[in-house]
Amino acid sequence: MDIQQKLDRFFEEIQKEDFLQMRGLGNEVPYFIFDYKPEYELMVRKSVQYFADKINLNIKVLNLFEMMLDLFEDIGLDGLKQHEEEQGTEQLLDDMRPTLEDETLVDKIGEEAQDTQILFITGIGSVFQLIRTHELLNQLHAKVTNTPVIVFYPGEYTGQGLSLFNRFESNGYYRAFSI
Repeated sequence: MDIQQKLDRFFEEIQKEDFLQMRGLGNEVPYFIFDYKPEYELMVRKSVQYFADKINLNIKVLNLFEMMLDLFEDIGLDGLKQHEEEQGTEQLLDDMRPTLEDETLVDKIGEEAQDTQILFITGIGSVFQLIRTHELLNQLHAKVTNTPVIVFYPGEYTGQGLSLFNRFESNGYYRAFSI
């Protein structure tokens, strides 16, 4: 199946009543991973926004990169660039991690999920090395339980673990459903 067929089938599936009512999940959290080959990133990104706007459902699209930048709006992108130039990339990442790990981002996602039928999370590849998908989903379990969450993942999800860009293995994650 090519990527367009997979996207078409996916957007058809999420409009079904069984999906919206979260039937058949066996008391599991309604978390899903739509994995795809990294080279399809731009196509998937455009399709996600297009269908979120087109489908007659209350869908919220959250881009993790944009959300991360919002957390550092007091410094701004120019401030982050300057910090990296002065201190180096590793130091910048080390300095950003505490803000991202203190659940501020997860709280914000939880707020955004309220009054939403479906939550789409994009931008996983853009925040590589700062935000790990399995850690984010583990933290979200306490905040978002009644809204289907779909992570658009440029890589492979085996049902046992994630491989970003089909290159970087993460710690095992098995609580999401492949969709």
